Amino acid sequence: MKKKVTTALLSAFMVFFLASCSSSGDSEAFSKGIESYNSRDYEAAIESFQKACDAGPSDDYTMSDIYSCLGNSYLASGNMDKALENYNSALQEDPENVRNYTNLAIAYRQNGDNESAKELYEEALKIDPEYPELNSSLGSLYLLEGDYEKSIEYFEKAIKLDPELSVAYGNAALAYAKTGDFENADKYLNLSIEKGYSNAETIRDMIDSERN
Repeated sequence: MKKKVTTALLSAFMVFFLASCSSSGDSEAFSKGIESYNSRDYEAAIESFQKACDAGPSDDYTMSDIYSCLGNSYLASGNMDKALENYNSALQEDPENVRNYTNLAIAYRQNGDNESAKELYEEALKIDPEYPELNSSLGSLYLLEGDYEKSIEYFEKAIKLDPELSVAYGNAALAYAKTGDFENADKYLNLSIEKGYSNAETIRDMIDSERN
């Protein structure tokens, strides 16, 4: 489940924001990087994003965007050290961008450093407490740590903010099962299926294991 949640978040945060910058950059390299990333050709993506990084920002993307994309590509290719390096650079470039905190937190989670991830999620929530995916991500972290009541609190908030966020329903179902509340576990599992949650059958098996 942890891997699937992380993958979903990585996809969600491959988003680029327009910004005013003074140099022209290399928009063709940046676009090729996005195309290669979406095609899962991560080595090609890294090469293109590095070329864009060397050229600098443009009217269409910031240095923070470039570092974020490099971080995503390195993380997807399994190079954790380079992923962390670039995510930290993205955060230094733009410390007010929730995406940068979240991407770095995801990398720390994958690296087993849940405490650093939690601190970053909480910092991001100070900037944007109404971000549904962010609340869901923090809920997932508490779920992994075994703090089920706290995880439910964040999942419920995420669902309230975005009633279509299927992963929050699925993980909430498991959290409820962990507390022995199988009525809500079944309710939220069925809602996750209605919302199209791809990992629902795995969650069902985990709930059945708790029930037995």
